[in-house]
Amino acid sequence: MRLNAAGRWNGTVANAVHESISSEVHVKQRLSFQTATTAALLLVAVTMTVAGKPALPTLVPVAVYDTGLGANGAEIISVRHTDGIAAITNIAGNVDVLDLSDPSSPQLLLRVPIDTTTGAPNSVAVHPQHDYFLVVTGRAGLIGTVAAHRLTDGALLGSAPTGIQPDSVNIAPNGQYAVIANEAESTGPGQNGGDGSLTLVDLSGFNGSGPGEFHVTQIPIPSLAGVPGLSSGRTDDLGLLAIDNSAPSVEPESVAFSPNSRFAYVTLQENNGVVRLDLHTGELMVVGLGNVSHAADLSTSGGYNPSSTLTAFREPDGIALDKTGRFFVTADEGDTRNAAAASGPRGGRTVSVFDASSGAFLGDTGSQLDDAAAAAGRYPDSRSNRGGSEPEVLDLTEHRGRTIVAVGLERANAVALIDVSAPALPMVFALAPVGLAPEGVKFLRRGDRLFVVSANEAAGTVSVLEVID
Repeated sequence: MRLNAAGRWNGTVANAVHESISSEVHVKQRLSFQTATTAALLLVAVTMTVAGKPALPTLVPVAVYDTGLGANGAEIISVRHTDGIAAITNIAGNVDVLDLSDPSSPQLLLRVPIDTTTGAPNSVAVHPQHDYFLVVTGRAGLIGTVAAHRLTDGALLGSAPTGIQPDSVNIAPNGQYAVIANEAESTGPGQNGGDGSLTLVDLSGFNGSGPGEFHVTQIPIPSLAGVPGLSSGRTDDLGLLAIDNSAPSVEPESVAFSPNSRFAYVTLQENNGVVRLDLHTGELMVVGLGNVSHAADLSTSGGYNPSSTLTAFREPDGIALDKTGRFFVTADEGDTRNAAAASGPRGGRTVSVFDASSGAFLGDTGSQLDDAAAAAGRYPDSRSNRGGSEPEVLDLTEHRGRTIVAVGLERANAVALIDVSAPALPMVFALAPVGLAPEGVKFLRRGDRLFVVSANEAAGTVSVLEVID
């Protein structure tokens, strides 16, 4: 199947908040964060009144898996709900395959060495049905590789080239396609790493039973200059590359699929946008995500004091869709700086909700994530003049009548839970500590129990937490 980008661009982002809020959910105007401490747990809860529903869940740590590799030993994690099999990348050049069928006792099944000729492993995805995982490797300025390895013994089953510096890979729920975000970051002062792009991998004829061929299509992303709501007049976080939304400055980051497997949604972090790929037609649609404006602490002295107003591009990293495909959520980490300044505030510090068909803005968490981190004693005040707690990655699921997001806070070393059942009023309601620098976060369902799994990059660990009603 060969797809060509159709080049239809939609830059319209509604400024009005979505009006159709569920009448079952009534949120108190005044939020009260309450803390509870145990030897292994520090929780933060937002007081809410929810008509006809039980009290909001809490988040309880239950286990830790240690890779033994220290810093950079656990980065991106992929989890399969049907059997509890998980895979995590590490920058040392391996993928660990874990058995999480008993979440209280994570077990290493095997450590798979990855060919690092084109770079270190950047992302991994476990196939939802078959006995293999996909891993992408790459570095700035070079064409990368996608490879399939068998889960049961680690055998290499096949590989193919990607675009420049693949940063993430995800597999559609039906297992027929994978999409890779090729970030193509800058390589040095005044240089660029090439054009950002997408790679479509047709998996329909590949079941992982033995060696096979991938059918790969490279999909360029043309210049987005002039699309409303994207960032402009920025440089990347190292101050090396001007972000003007021309093709060389487009940097795809994370991939999520619609529940029906038709659309892939990809964040353009430095560009402050999301591009949608129609897997049936190859058509691309892009949405600029605009600015946040909320109370924030912008000073590194005096502890947490959200007395300033932060107005900034969202610049999302992680992305996920709800089970109906009606809306998507983004983790607004931030990754650029004002071209005229050496440093300064960046990123939304929020989780935001957008209509999946139109890109219309529905709501965001405002200051709630930093508020919750501060109430738990985990707010990184030294990062106040940059990105605060830095929500980086997230996942979404349905649980006992609620739509819940789990988001990793990279600088607060914590995971927060957010109720997005009313998309216009996302509410942070729990927070728990994990290892240093959570880089990958996924939900795991075992029977009627729900868990959150966090890969903590700087600690080289995987934290398992249970969502307790």
